Amino acid sequence: MTINDRGEMRQLRKLRRFLDFVVSRLFFVTLLCALFILVFYLAMNTANIWILIDEGLDARTGAVLMQKGTEGLSHYFREEFLVQDPILTVGTGELSPYRDYTIKSYRHQIQLLSVWCWPWESTAQADIVESVPYINGTLKKEVRTQVILENEDLMSPPAWETRRYRVTLVRNAGRWKISGLRQIER
Repeated sequence: MTINDRGEMRQLRKLRRFLDFVVSRLFFVTLLCALFILVFYLAMNTANIWILIDEGLDARTGAVLMQKGTEGLSHYFREEFLVQDPILTVGTGELSPYRDYTIKSYRHQIQLLSVWCWPWESTAQADIVESVPYINGTLKKEVRTQVILENEDLMSPPAWETRRYRVTLVRNAGRWKISGLRQIER
């Protein structure tokens, strides 16, 4: 080996070390960017799901307490769910415990216990606790005298039962909707 060959070998080793350095740094930068993108989409899905659950269940509670229709609920819930939901069926029907009351206001609370959805999946699940700690309402005039004669305990509306649910959500065309509420405990 000549001195010229040794110099070229040294230069090739330096070039190889430099390329190893560049490739390793590019790999870590790419990995870091992928991690940031994954975290961003997880946070975005979690925020969208949280808002949908909070607003959707508040609208559902309002439909039952205020005796509003269920027309606006299809914005939050799938139609199949609305037809089968026992709280909506009873709460907006003739057997509603709130039909004899004029509800002026209420406070609806959702506590999100857990939520998980991979960015590439079209379904998600969340565990929540739904409660309505405050309902302000009075008996309707046409029922008031009859209730006073029978039982004075019914002057204020019945309490809303606090429940823990597992919520199933489905994404269709980029939009989340609640497709199921399974009661875990009361």
